[in-house]
Amino acid sequence: MTIPFSKIMAFLAVLTSDSQVRRAVSDALWMDHALARSSSWRRTVRLVAERPLTGVVLDAERIPSDVGLMPAVAELSERFPSLWLVLVARSGTDPWGLFRLGRAGLQGLVLTHLDELRSGVSRAIRTGFGRSTEALVTRAISAYLPAREVRAVRLALCGAQLGWTTDQLAERAGFSRAHFSARLKATGLPSTGHLLGWAKLLHAGRWLSDPGRTGESVSRQLGYSSGAAFRRALRNYTGATPMAIREAGGLEPVLNTFLGVCQFATSEPADLSVA
Repeated sequence: MTIPFSKIMAFLAVLTSDSQVRRAVSDALWMDHALARSSSWRRTVRLVAERPLTGVVLDAERIPSDVGLMPAVAELSERFPSLWLVLVARSGTDPWGLFRLGRAGLQGLVLTHLDELRSGVSRAIRTGFGRSTEALVTRAISAYLPAREVRAVRLALCGAQLGWTTDQLAERAGFSRAHFSARLKATGLPSTGHLLGWAKLLHAGRWLSDPGRTGESVSRQLGYSSGAAFRRALRNYTGATPMAIREAGGLEPVLNTFLGVCQFATSEPADLSVA
């Protein structure tokens, strides 16, 4: 689905002028993931820097020749390592450039080809989401929580990007806010409001590790009223500043603090068996 930028908090970007590529990307997505269309390389870079993008699909045909395939992809990968990238190659795409990209081993890059457009883009996007903050956090908590509560954390991570309120999060989970909080606390998780707060800061931690982002841009991406409000939330939840989080690795210190608050780090993994 395509939504005006002012209405969304999280989305993917696709750089292409080819309706086939846009359609293939749209078909590979699911509810709550919005698609920002771009036909300009400069606009795409600006979107990455200022919007809470999860990933970018690049049509090799739209990368300017004066920029170059390797420099363009390397710039995004190095400035925004938390971002996953899908490059759609074409029959006329520079083979030497593709070879160099393959040899470079750039983190988060998935290559596919126009000839296998639908299956290739779908597979590449699934691979990309496997490297997302949601996937990393899910892997860290899944040993300690039943599947239902893992889904609750995933919902919170989604809601943090989409700007949900605590009531909206509880509604998506199928409960009233009070009932949902009680269920969360029963398994060691924070209440609904605090879980949503943690979810925003988990995303923030990942983005703070990107050299191309600042604390101010991250605060805007997550809908904080100001940079000061973001810094205050980070200090209240983790006791750290944005710079300290960045220097400690980004997501890792925030995630470790979250696990400690939930007492998962010192507890036995949850019994996930079905009676």
